[in-house]
Amino acid sequence: MAQSHEVKKLGSGEKKTYGYQERDEVKRQIFREQLATHEEEVIVYVDEAGMDNREDYAYGWNERGQRFHALKSGRRQGRVNMIAALCKGQLMAPFTVVGSCNRTVFEIWLETCLIPLLKPGQVVVMDNATFHKGGRIEQLIQEADCELLYLPAYSPDFNRIERCWSWLKSRIRKQLDQFEYLRDAMEHVLGLAS
Repeated sequence: MAQSHEVKKLGSGEKKTYGYQERDEVKRQIFREQLATHEEEVIVYVDEAGMDNREDYAYGWNERGQRFHALKSGRRQGRVNMIAALCKGQLMAPFTVVGSCNRTVFEIWLETCLIPLLKPGQVVVMDNATFHKGGRIEQLIQEADCELLYLPAYSPDFNRIERCWSWLKSRIRKQLDQFEYLRDAMEHVLGLAS
């Protein structure tokens, strides 16, 4: 405990940022170079994130020595996934789906939500999820006169929308008691954020 106190006095914090041992630094450098050939304004970052209604803050504040008690729903509603894009710091094309995200869901989102908002010459960046590859994904992006760029494996830190998910999930958790269904809370927060 004393060591921790001394470290804090030196101005050091306890936060740790993880990367993946499996990532390939050569491929990451190539990606950085590819990205640098484009203006930031044309880059559109795409990703998905999910929640279920059992997610809640794992802590609460109370008087010292007193346990914090909270109530939560015992009804399980299943997982709800969000898909969205981020361009110039602006969330775009938010979409929710009950259950897992797969290629069919992703293609529908791409074709009906994102593509209509894209401008020719934009660069769509996404990770290497299996449902991001194959099907009509590349074709849809090319038909919109845009470029598709996949992140190097194990490199979520290059996807700017990743930083939004924890903020959005925090806001959604704060809204859960205002809505009967998780999806409604999600759509409310996503609507405010986009």
